[in-house]
Amino acid sequence: MISLKLQDKSLSILFVNNNGIRKLNKNYFGKDKPTNVISFSYMDDISSEIIGDIAISLERAEEEAEAADQHLHERIFALIIHGLLHILGFDHENGKDEARKMRYREKKLLDYVRSHELYKILATQNQ
Repeated sequence: MISLKLQDKSLSILFVNNNGIRKLNKNYFGKDKPTNVISFSYMDDISSEIIGDIAISLERAEEEAEAADQHLHERIFALIIHGLLHILGFDHENGKDEARKMRYREKKLLDYVRSHELYKILATQNQ
Protein backbone atom coordinates (compact mmCIF):
# COMPACT_ATOMS: atom_id res chain seq x y z
CA MET A 1 0.00 0.00 0.00
CA ILE A 2 1.13 3.53 -0.74
CA SER A 3 1.02 6.00 2.12
CA LEU A 4 1.48 9.71 1.67
CA LYS A 5 1.12 10.23 5.43
CA LEU A 6 -1.73 12.65 4.92
CA GLN A 7 -4.24 11.12 7.30
CA ASP A 8 -6.68 13.68 8.73
CA LYS A 9 -5.67 16.23 6.09
CA SER A 10 -8.02 17.98 3.65
CA LEU A 11 -7.67 18.85 0.00
CA SER A 12 -10.13 20.80 -2.12
CA ILE A 13 -10.69 20.17 -5.80
CA LEU A 14 -12.35 22.75 -8.04
CA PHE A 15 -13.57 21.75 -11.49
CA VAL A 16 -13.73 24.61 -14.00
CA ASN A 17 -13.77 25.16 -17.76
CA ASN A 18 -10.85 26.45 -19.86
CA ASN A 19 -11.83 30.08 -19.26
CA GLY A 20 -11.96 29.54 -15.49
CA ILE A 21 -8.53 27.93 -15.32
CA ARG A 22 -7.11 30.56 -17.69
CA LYS A 23 -8.22 33.25 -15.22
CA LEU A 24 -6.59 31.41 -12.31
CA ASN A 25 -3.41 30.88 -14.34
CA LYS A 26 -3.28 34.58 -15.24
CA ASN A 27 -4.09 35.89 -11.75
CA TYR A 28 -1.69 33.65 -9.82
CA PHE A 29 1.06 32.76 -12.30
CA GLY A 30 0.94 35.57 -14.89
CA LYS A 31 0.19 33.11 -17.73
CA ASP A 32 -2.78 34.19 -19.83
CA LYS A 33 -3.63 30.74 -21.19
CA PRO A 34 -5.60 27.71 -20.10
CA THR A 35 -3.87 24.68 -18.62
CA ASN A 36 -5.13 21.33 -17.37
CA VAL A 37 -4.39 21.58 -13.63
CA ILE A 38 -3.24 24.19 -11.13
CA SER A 39 -2.23 23.48 -7.53
CA PHE A 40 -1.92 25.67 -4.48
CA SER A 41 0.06 24.19 -1.60
CA TYR A 42 -0.44 25.06 2.05
CA MET A 43 2.16 22.53 3.23
CA ASP A 44 4.35 25.29 4.69
CA ASP A 45 1.99 25.33 7.66
CA ILE A 46 2.49 21.70 8.68
CA SER A 47 -0.04 22.05 11.51
CA SER A 48 -2.79 22.98 9.05
CA GLU A 49 -5.46 20.41 8.31
CA ILE A 50 -5.71 21.75 4.75
CA ILE A 51 -2.80 20.73 2.50
CA GLY A 52 -3.90 22.57 -0.62
CA ASP A 53 -6.28 23.29 -3.46
CA ILE A 54 -6.38 21.80 -6.94
CA ALA A 55 -8.20 23.35 -9.91
CA ILE A 56 -8.83 21.15 -12.95
CA SER A 57 -10.20 22.22 -16.30
CA LEU A 58 -12.76 19.56 -17.21
CA GLU A 59 -12.80 20.96 -20.73
CA ARG A 60 -9.04 20.45 -21.10
CA ALA A 61 -9.20 17.05 -19.36
CA GLU A 62 -11.84 15.91 -21.85
CA GLU A 63 -9.71 17.10 -24.79
CA GLU A 64 -6.67 15.26 -23.42
CA ALA A 65 -8.65 12.09 -22.70
CA GLU A 66 -9.98 12.05 -26.25
CA ALA A 67 -6.51 12.62 -27.70
CA ALA A 68 -5.09 9.78 -25.58
CA ASP A 69 -8.09 7.50 -26.24
CA GLN A 70 -8.81 7.11 -22.53
CA HIS A 71 -11.85 7.56 -20.33
CA LEU A 72 -12.40 10.98 -18.83
CA HIS A 73 -12.40 9.63 -15.26
CA GLU A 74 -8.91 8.17 -15.79
CA ARG A 75 -7.59 11.51 -17.02
CA ILE A 76 -9.18 13.31 -14.06
CA PHE A 77 -7.57 10.90 -11.58
CA ALA A 78 -4.20 11.45 -13.29
CA LEU A 79 -4.61 15.24 -13.00
CA ILE A 80 -5.60 15.00 -9.33
CA ILE A 81 -2.48 12.93 -8.66
CA HIS A 82 -0.33 15.37 -10.64
CA GLY A 83 -1.75 18.31 -8.68
CA LEU A 84 -1.32 16.50 -5.37
CA LEU A 85 2.34 15.81 -6.10
CA HIS A 86 2.86 19.51 -6.84
CA ILE A 87 1.27 20.30 -3.47
CA LEU A 88 3.70 17.87 -1.84
CA GLY A 89 6.65 19.71 -3.39
CA PHE A 90 7.39 17.82 -6.60
CA ASP A 91 7.99 19.93 -9.69
CA HIS A 92 8.66 18.51 -13.15
CA GLU A 93 9.90 21.93 -14.28
CA ASN A 94 12.96 21.72 -11.99
CA GLY A 95 15.04 19.58 -14.31
CA LYS A 96 15.04 16.10 -15.79
CA ASP A 97 15.76 14.34 -12.50
CA GLU A 98 12.81 15.98 -10.74
CA ALA A 99 10.58 15.28 -13.74
CA ARG A 100 11.59 11.60 -13.66
CA LYS A 101 10.89 11.36 -9.91
CA MET A 102 7.51 12.98 -10.35
CA ARG A 103 6.53 10.72 -13.29
CA TYR A 104 7.55 7.66 -11.23
CA ARG A 105 5.37 8.72 -8.29
CA GLU A 106 2.49 9.60 -10.61
CA LYS A 107 2.63 6.12 -12.12
CA LYS A 108 2.79 4.41 -8.71
CA LEU A 109 -0.15 6.42 -7.35
CA LEU A 110 -2.25 5.94 -10.48
CA ASP A 111 -1.55 2.19 -10.39
CA TYR A 112 -2.69 2.16 -6.76
CA VAL A 113 -5.89 4.05 -7.62
CA ARG A 114 -6.59 1.70 -10.54
CA SER A 115 -6.21 -1.31 -8.25
CA HIS A 116 -8.88 -0.06 -5.82
CA GLU A 117 -12.28 -1.77 -5.95
CA LEU A 118 -14.19 1.52 -6.32
CA TYR A 119 -12.10 2.46 -9.35
CA LYS A 120 -12.73 -0.94 -10.91
CA ILE A 121 -16.48 -0.43 -10.45
CA LEU A 122 -16.29 3.02 -12.04
CA ALA A 123 -14.24 1.65 -14.94
CA THR A 124 -16.72 -1.14 -15.67
CA GLN A 125 -19.65 1.31 -15.60
CA ASN A 126 -17.94 3.47 -18.24
CA GLN A 127 -17.24 0.72 -20.75
